[in-house]
Amino acid sequence: MPRIPYVFPDPGTSPVADEIRSRRKDGKLIELDGVFLNAPAIAEGYSHLLGAVRQKSTLDAALRELLILRVAALNSAAYEWQVTHIFGTRKAHEVIGRAAGLTDSQISAIGDVAHTHSPSPAQHPPFESSASALSPLFTIALAYTDAMTIDIKVPQEIFAALKAHLSDQQIMEVTATVASYNMVSRVLVALDVGDMADVVIPSSGGLGNASS
Repeated sequence: MPRIPYVFPDPGTSPVADEIRSRRKDGKLIELDGVFLNAPAIAEGYSHLLGAVRQKSTLDAALRELLILRVAALNSAAYEWQVTHIFGTRKAHEVIGRAAGLTDSQISAIGDVAHTHSPSPAQHPPFESSASALSPLFTIALAYTDAMTIDIKVPQEIFAALKAHLSDQQIMEVTATVASYNMVSRVLVALDVGDMADVVIPSSGGLGNASS
């Protein structure tokens, strides 16, 4: 069970919940929405931010999903990777990433958090073997995500390498996507949304329980 209850207002009784429903393709709230709706003002801001990140960005969809999946893998946010929610199967980000063009080998590389580009090599071994499945842009985007998520501060050489591929607007969009999904993943894991805080994300892309 989640650590706080899900709040699912009936349609027409909560403008914030109705706005979130309008952003969902099937018009239904999910568990993540339900925990945010314990604080309607925060839920409203969350919906606006994630709507912009997901639907108003100029980033290629495959790049956007790579960023989201990498954050989910680094933070063990299995709910964000793939999940069946209480209203039925939800197209979480592994499915969305595949639809955007990410291949099996790329999904595996994204989920392989044993290899990172963290600036703290003593804590995280260098990113190497799984990177061969990724393009130069995808490889440096993974490195940028790792630095932002693990160490917060991004080394100049990683930023410069990413800037060689993207415009200033796209750099901001990449940064906002990584930052936003770090927020989401921390809410998911801290509050055990979907009862998935103990579910691990194997590098192969499938899901399993940490106890199995």
